[in-house]
Amino acid sequence: MNNSIKSKNYWIKLLPVIILHILYLIFCNSFDKFTRVYFDLVFYLLIAIYFFVLRDWRFSEWGSALKTGKAFWLPVLFTVLGLAAAFAAGFGVALLFPGANDGMGVFGINSWPTLIAFALVTILLPPIAEEAFYRKAVTAFDTKTILVASTIISIFLFASEHSLMPLGFVQACLWAVPFNLAYIKTKNIYVCMTAHFLCNFIVNGMTVITSAKGLW
Repeated sequence: MNNSIKSKNYWIKLLPVIILHILYLIFCNSFDKFTRVYFDLVFYLLIAIYFFVLRDWRFSEWGSALKTGKAFWLPVLFTVLGLAAAFAAGFGVALLFPGANDGMGVFGINSWPTLIAFALVTILLPPIAEEAFYRKAVTAFDTKTILVASTIISIFLFASEHSLMPLGFVQACLWAVPFNLAYIKTKNIYVCMTAHFLCNFIVNGMTVITSAKGLW
């Protein structure tokens, strides 16, 4: 069922995660790069568990979606390509402001626990937590105006989680657009989760592998 801002459940569902999001923004820069990864791990886990309890996502449903063929995988492919274009656009924006601080969080890896946490918070958990929250929970389909407004709020919330610095915020807004478009078009959160996971794996998978080799 599509979200409706006229439903009390919409606001009740959002309130706890909005509070958690605000707390995250307040305290996320209070940690060094080796402990920040655990803070983000807790943040993503809490959101993922919260929406799991609400039955907004299930691994079994995700697995079933992966088997549905072209109708599922074509939107995933277009979303991945869209995100690649968004990353390129974000890189282009960064080139316009050389030396500008993007404010993106940096994680350090110096042990197996930090490596495992890094893998979880850069590959597996964001596709679940971010898509369940910023896309599925926030996006409302009551009217076109409400859809546009809730989509903009979704993008801004997603971007603020990544950075509050102007450059990083703009870059993260660009990254959010393909996911939001995919969800609006398909209304299938597992399309967004799958594309998000694939992009995260492509970007961060090699770091996990090389870090693991360094720890042996």
